[in-house]
Order: sequence, then structure tokens, then C-alpha cells
Amino acid sequence: MEETRGAKYGRNLAIWVNYTIQTLPEEKRESYQNRLIKELRKYSLKPRKKGEPRNSGCAFELENIDKCNIKNPEDLARLLKEGIHLMYQKQTAEKVLKSLLDNL
Repeated sequence: MEETRGAKYGRNLAIWVNYTIQTLPEEKRESYQNRLIKELRKYSLKPRKKGEPRNSGCAFELENIDKCNIKNPEDLARLLKEGIHLMYQKQTAEKVLKSLLDNL
């Protein structure tokens, strides 16, 4: 089966994230990756139709972050989730997230 556009994007996001993790001191890498994945798994794929009230799928991930601290895995995960939230289709968002997690 051919890799979808969303899966390819997620796989390449994982390359970037894995590179970021490799720049950390070796003793911090596993903890960082575990915290990052834990935060990414909080992503809600619950769709919202036009006119419906906000739900768990309508999170503004960067709302309380003025400047993303890449050394903080929760900040990086929230930045990644915000990018996924901005995708129009939840099915595509799900493919990106799954591919990202599979490749971390």
C-alpha cells in the first residue's frame, strides 16, 4: 500500500523531532521522548461541525505559550498538535499523528 500524503508528512515530522531529541544530552533523551509522546497522545480527533460549540477537538494548544521552548517536550508536543489541529480534515490529522507516533 502506498504511503499517504498525511503519513509521509508525519514520518518526516518524526525525522525532525528525532533530530531534536538527538541534540539533547544522552541521559535526557529517553525521558524527553516519553514526555513528548505522552503529550501527543492527548490529541483529540473528535470532529466539530460548523456551528457546533467547541469540544475537546477544538484545543488552542499554544494559547498560554508566548515562545515555544523546544527543550520542553510538552511545548514541542503542543506545537506539533497545533499544526495538526490546523488541518482541515480530521482523517488527515489522524494519519499524520499516527505516522508521527509510529516513527518516534
